[in-house]
Amino acid sequence: MGHFHSPAVLLRYHSEEAKQTFEALFAQDFSIHAFSSDEAVLEHIVAAEAPPAALVIAGCETSTAINSALLAKARTQYPTVLRVLITERVILSELVALLDTQVIDRCFEQPLDPDLIRSHLLTAALTSPELSGQTKHQPSLPNTEGQRPVVLIVDDEPAATKYLIRQLEHLQDEFSLLSADTAEAALEHLRTPGAPIAVVMTDQRMPGMQGKELLDELRQSHPAVVRILTSAWGEVDVALNAVNEGRIFRYQKKPWQAQTLLPLFREAIARHRELASALDNTRCETRKRFAELRLQRHGRLVDHLRPILSAQVPDTTLNAFLDTVASIDHLPAAKAHLRASQDMHLEQELVRRFCDHVRQELSRLENIVPAGPGQSRMTSLFSGTPPQERATSSPPCSPAELLGQALNTLLVSSGLDWSHLVLTESRDQLHVAPEQPLRIYSHLLAPLTRLSDPLLEQQAALLMLFVTTSLLGGDVSAEADGQCLHLAITLPVLPGSGN
Repeated sequence: MGHFHSPAVLLRYHSEEAKQTFEALFAQDFSIHAFSSDEAVLEHIVAAEAPPAALVIAGCETSTAINSALLAKARTQYPTVLRVLITERVILSELVALLDTQVIDRCFEQPLDPDLIRSHLLTAALTSPELSGQTKHQPSLPNTEGQRPVVLIVDDEPAATKYLIRQLEHLQDEFSLLSADTAEAALEHLRTPGAPIAVVMTDQRMPGMQGKELLDELRQSHPAVVRILTSAWGEVDVALNAVNEGRIFRYQKKPWQAQTLLPLFREAIARHRELASALDNTRCETRKRFAELRLQRHGRLVDHLRPILSAQVPDTTLNAFLDTVASIDHLPAAKAHLRASQDMHLEQELVRRFCDHVRQELSRLENIVPAGPGQSRMTSLFSGTPPQERATSSPPCSPAELLGQALNTLLVSSGLDWSHLVLTESRDQLHVAPEQPLRIYSHLLAPLTRLSDPLLEQQAALLMLFVTTSLLGGDVSAEADGQCLHLAITLPVLPGSGN
C-alpha cells in the first residue's frame, strides 16, 4: 500500500504568534514549511521538486500584502499555487485592491474558521496539476463565429444601468452589453440559446435573489462566465465570502465609472476566453476517456452475453441489439461518471447483474419451435389485454408470450401502455409498432454513476425483444432519434391460420 504524503504548504509568517497559531491548527493535515522572510520562501520553492499546494501569508496587514513582492512573484512564476492571506482585519478598499492586482486567491480575517481554510487548502492540493498529472493548459482564444462577447449588468436601478451602457458603447466596439433589473431576469438572459454572455456584473442588494446568490448559481451552471460583484455598501463580510466561496473575479465599489469599468471588462473577457477554452479541453478529454471505457464495456458485454445466447439465436441478434443501444444518445459524460466507471466494481456489477436478468428471462422459455406453427394466436396476443405482470416464479412461456411481456415492459417504462400499439396485417406478415417512440434516457453503454433495477429491466426487455423476434422468424427495425427509439416488429403469420 502506498504512503499518503501530506500536501505541502509554505507559510510566510510575520509574527511568532501567527506561526504558532497556524501550525497548531493545520500541522496534522499538511506538511508546513514556515519561513520568516520572502527570500527564504523563494529559495525553498526553487529548490523543491514540485511547487507547494498553497502559499499562506499570516500575520500581515492587507496594506502590506498589496505591495508584496513575494505574492507578485508567486502570481507570475507559480500561478498554480493557491495564495492565501490571513490577517487580523480586512479593510474593504484594500481587499478590492488585492483583487485588482490578483496577488491573492483567498483572504481570511480573525477569528478564523479552521475547517473552511482546511477545505480550501485540501482542494488546492487535490486539483494541483502536479498531483493530477496534468500540465497547465495555455488556452488559445476560441472563435465564437464572429459574435462579440456580451457583458450583462444586473442592477435594480435601470436608469443608471442604461446610462452606463450608453457610455460604454460610446467608448468601445469590442463587446456588447445587456442589462437586467433582477437576478431572475439575468438568469433568463443566460438561458437564451446561443447568447455569448462572457461577464456578469451584479449589484449585491436587489429585490428577491441577492447578487451573491446569483453569482453562486452561475458558478455552478455557467462556470466559464466571469463574475463581478458590486455594491454601494461597505459590506466586508459579503465581499470576503464572495472572494473565498464565490470565487468572484472582482469586487467593484459603486458609484460606477465607465472609464474605470472598461479595462476591467476587457480583462474579464480575456479571463472568460481562458476559462471557456480550458473547459472545452476538459470536456474533450472527458469524452475521449469515456469513449475508451465504453469500448471496454461493450467488449465485456459481448464476451459474457454470447455464451448465454448462442444456444438460442445467432450472433447477429446480439450485434443488432448492441448496435441499437449504441445509437441512442445519452447525456455527456462528466468526471463523476469517469470516477464511477474507473471503479471496476461498478463495471463488473453492471455486466453481472444484466446477465443475471437475461438468464432469468431465457430460463422461462419453452416450446422453442421453428417459425410458423403455433402462431395463429399472434394477432390476438397483441390486440388483446396486456400481459400480466410476471411473478418471480412465473411459469414457462412461449417465445410469443415472452415477446409480449418484453414489449409491455418497454411501453410502461416510456409512459405508454398496450393501447398505444399499432397493428398492421398483411397476407403473411404482422407489423407491430408503438404509435410513439420509446423513451430511453440511459442505457448499457451510457455514462453511469450507479446501477438501478428499472434500467436493467428495461435493457433486458429490449434484448429479449430482439431474441424472441429472432426465435419467431421475425425482424426488428429500430431507429434512434436522440434519446428516443422508433421501434417496429415484423412477424411471419401462416396463411389460413384463423387470425
